[in-house]
Amino acid sequence: MDTVRGYTGWNPEDLVRILKEESCFNLINLNKKLELIWKIAKFLIYLWLEMNTECLVIGDLNIDLIFNDLSGFPELGKEILSRNYDMVIGGSGGVFAAVLSKLGISTAIISKIGHDNYGRFLLDEMKKYGADTSRMVISEDMNTGVTVSLSYEKDKSQISSVNLIKSFKAQEINLERLNQVRHVHFPAYYMMDGLKNSYIKIIESIRSRYKEITFSLDTNDDPDNEWGSSIYEIFKNIDILFLNQKEAMKISGEPSVQGALDKLANYTKKVVIKLGKEGYIAKINGKHYRGHCRNTRNKDFLDGTGSGDNFDAGFVFGHLKEFDIEKTLDFANYCAEKSIEYSGGVGSDDKFAQIRSIFKIN
Repeated sequence: MDTVRGYTGWNPEDLVRILKEESCFNLINLNKKLELIWKIAKFLIYLWLEMNTECLVIGDLNIDLIFNDLSGFPELGKEILSRNYDMVIGGSGGVFAAVLSKLGISTAIISKIGHDNYGRFLLDEMKKYGADTSRMVISEDMNTGVTVSLSYEKDKSQISSVNLIKSFKAQEINLERLNQVRHVHFPAYYMMDGLKNSYIKIIESIRSRYKEITFSLDTNDDPDNEWGSSIYEIFKNIDILFLNQKEAMKISGEPSVQGALDKLANYTKKVVIKLGKEGYIAKINGKHYRGHCRNTRNKDFLDGTGSGDNFDAGFVFGHLKEFDIEKTLDFANYCAEKSIEYSGGVGSDDKFAQIRSIFKIN
């Protein structure tokens, strides 16, 4: 399946054929004409999104099956119950792209999914939030990735089947016609086996086309628990680094989160370490920042999945809107806070309405 068909469900060559054969259009019935007009409209939307993308996400997109309100913790030979579950957009890249799009930044995602029901679900859901999926790579041979998330108030346990996303390679990335792109975000570094040796080349290639562009990276967890030092070379080539406390301490080898922050800030000018309900610490251009959550008791907690990705999206939103750094951090922190009140990483229209109201964003 080609990348355009991934967005519109239709091949642009069909448009050329129909326009060349006007008699063909005149012969088809009214319903077919309306269907054709709708497909042409969707194709024009695709072109508009492609030409006006401000943020590009290169990374993971998969299905999240989230089980919450659980009766206990899993044990071999024991069944536990969940009062609720949801199937939603998953993957750090998918959540980030959907949230940033919904906040109002034109965002495109390049990832790899299967030509299956889960893949079609993800394309439909991403489009609902306004994200451009026209550059998605569709595999005919492998299944769309799935993560089962057991969501608890303090943290979550996850089981992932993501061989497809691990196979995603640099040569599958289409960077054509990104005329307005201003920022690129790389999520889930440790999950992207096929890209690990290519990030610096990708950054150099993009930077050669767009001189003022900025880059961010969120390492996410390392399922192999290796935390290799080669990632430091990438840190030197990005502008913003996002991590949580565990990731920062594992990668840096420092025994304290403050020590981890100071070490990592030697490589990247803007480093933010997310601390869950304790807020964040950051070092931006040599200056330290500390922020706290308004909701320190996790009131109205439903699901913590994707809260860190909401923080990242909020920060990049502030960065692209040229907020001052204090407002950018506060906005990012609030996006993460609100996300725990909704199932799934992206959340509902109500969540975004509250964020806009608090920060007076149109």
